[in-house]
Amino acid sequence: MRLSQLQDFIAVADSGSIRAGAKARDVSAPAITKSIRLLEEELHVPLLTRTTRGVVLSHYGDAFLRRARLIANEARKATDEMAQMLGERGGVVRIGATGGPAHVLLPAVLKRFRALYPDVLVSIESGVYPAHLSDLRAGVMDMAVSPIPDEGIERDFVCEALYDNDSVVVAHREHPLCEARTLRELVGSEWVLTGQRMHGPGAAILDAFRALDLPLPRVAVRCDALGMILTLLQDRTLLCLLPRQLGASRLAASGLVILPIEDPLPSHKVSLIYRADSPMTPMAQAFATQLRREVHYLDNLRDSPLHRQAARHSP
Repeated sequence: MRLSQLQDFIAVADSGSIRAGAKARDVSAPAITKSIRLLEEELHVPLLTRTTRGVVLSHYGDAFLRRARLIANEARKATDEMAQMLGERGGVVRIGATGGPAHVLLPAVLKRFRALYPDVLVSIESGVYPAHLSDLRAGVMDMAVSPIPDEGIERDFVCEALYDNDSVVVAHREHPLCEARTLRELVGSEWVLTGQRMHGPGAAILDAFRALDLPLPRVAVRCDALGMILTLLQDRTLLCLLPRQLGASRLAASGLVILPIEDPLPSHKVSLIYRADSPMTPMAQAFATQLRREVHYLDNLRDSPLHRQAARHSP
């Protein structure tokens, strides 16, 4: 089994046809057909099913694709790592980030990292942590920055706590309930959830209502893209639980306010997540270092007398 065969198979699986896969690999269709046929003979299973509309993965092909991606991605990372150890400052760093951390940490981190390593391509994927874990496991991502549920995550990942993701209730400044001080006053209102689950990060407002034995909020929209959420909240009927770290001034620029809720609101640790069994490349390690430094800087800023004074005058 050769790496090129795995890459041929991945290209066909991703494109859904022999012709498109061959084009992506810059080889002829007969050549990639032969490559996959030899792979199937070696594995003694059919990986693809040919149809009039292209090819689809067989049951075996679907299982093998996950392994093939991991091997191909590890080979790419190994090549990048050797080149970087020899002094090259190129390569790719792939990061997953949920909306809050992406806006709180990444702008400053990217600016410093790009100044230090201008030839490194940084690829950022949005989304929520279950999808990030899948990509980390497959070797597609180097790291993810995300809140995690209270029960934690699988042991094959390192989960390094960065900061507490405190929550606030946000609405348009003309929302009829924008002066509410308790969650009970918000019973019956409609919400934007930032995740697909019914507990934990992304659905923490449901946990807050459960803790007070209140009827669960009505979910109108599920969306994990912060920019879209800020747009959705222009609807004067919607509420959303967002990270306090976004800041009142940033929200005000979108016509939004933080409700002065006095009830306890959920907080989850935002963590740096990466695979325990696969070391980062030097450039990925450098990016992780910049993330840690930014968190340390923000912690010191929050402890400053000026920041504490401003916090006393904010909702």
